[in-house]
Amino acid sequence: MERFLKLVRKDIEIIERDSVQPNAIIVCIPQEVMDACTPENQDHARIQSEGSDLRNRIKLIGMEARIPTQLIKPSTLAIRTDRQRASRAWNLTVGLLYKSQRGHPWKTRQIEDGHCYAGLSFYRERDEGDDVIRAALAHVFHGRDHIILQSDPLPDITEDENGSPHLSYEAARQVGEQILEYYEAQKGTRPSRFVLHKPSIFWDEEREGLLDATEGVRDLDLVWVRRRPKVRLFPPTDYPAMRGTLLSVPDDDVHYLYTSGYVSEETTYQGSGVPSPIEIRPDEICETPSLEICKEILFFTKLDWNTSDYAIRMPATVSVAKRVGTILSEVDTESISEVRPQYFYYM
Repeated sequence: MERFLKLVRKDIEIIERDSVQPNAIIVCIPQEVMDACTPENQDHARIQSEGSDLRNRIKLIGMEARIPTQLIKPSTLAIRTDRQRASRAWNLTVGLLYKSQRGHPWKTRQIEDGHCYAGLSFYRERDEGDDVIRAALAHVFHGRDHIILQSDPLPDITEDENGSPHLSYEAARQVGEQILEYYEAQKGTRPSRFVLHKPSIFWDEEREGLLDATEGVRDLDLVWVRRRPKVRLFPPTDYPAMRGTLLSVPDDDVHYLYTSGYVSEETTYQGSGVPSPIEIRPDEICETPSLEICKEILFFTKLDWNTSDYAIRMPATVSVAKRVGTILSEVDTESISEVRPQYFYYM
């Protein structure tokens, strides 16, 4: 894998020095490389060696050259059905459009001016054997693009009994300030509303740090979004629950939302297994009514431009942050002079 990456890096450096740079670089991976780099008894879904991922490494090489990359594996071109042809054509077209024009494939009217949305995800940075926990932030502030902010190393990270990281007061304040500083630099003013999605419950120290960081923001909404609740709904039909179905438990302010399921516009359910809802718990610091919070999360499941699916399961604020974290945790992240904030370098 390292030999192949060396060749890719050399070719991209040659392209980078050209007087006319391309808008994107398509990297076709030969079947011989797929076979040679895939560990025995594993499929070709992910090519990894000693904890390093081939796709992630190529993304980092492109980022260093400031040219987005598009990977194509032999399986991408092994088309057997019209549905595969349609979905792959869509993915390639939208992906290359997004990368070639540096973002903004389309915009939405559903994000109000002055509202700042962010998703928090953690990853471990490998640093000569010592793990350093950072936070990757998928930051959406105007409905036209995902902006990725890499935090500084976070002090005093604590893990709960489930292994989920939690921020100290100082780390939470640092993360909140970083998001709002970027927003203010782009928009010229602080937001009137700040929404933070997090895949684990908020601890007291996290609340206090975020409260201090967001001083002057009128509305603060902290929301816990969990992927695997122990709840299923079984409607009396041949199809699973409809996408958008919501089961609320008002006494506990907990909500189970089907972000995948039967889609009436398509008159079918496109998934391969029985869908399950995600769990949404507005924190005690949440100014917006819970129903509106759930509607926004449902909307954000349609805001990942890296898929041809009707929607994704988790909101893009959280899922994009998690995906970016896997790339930023690669072994050669430190060799990059500057980590780029634009999502098109990562997708």
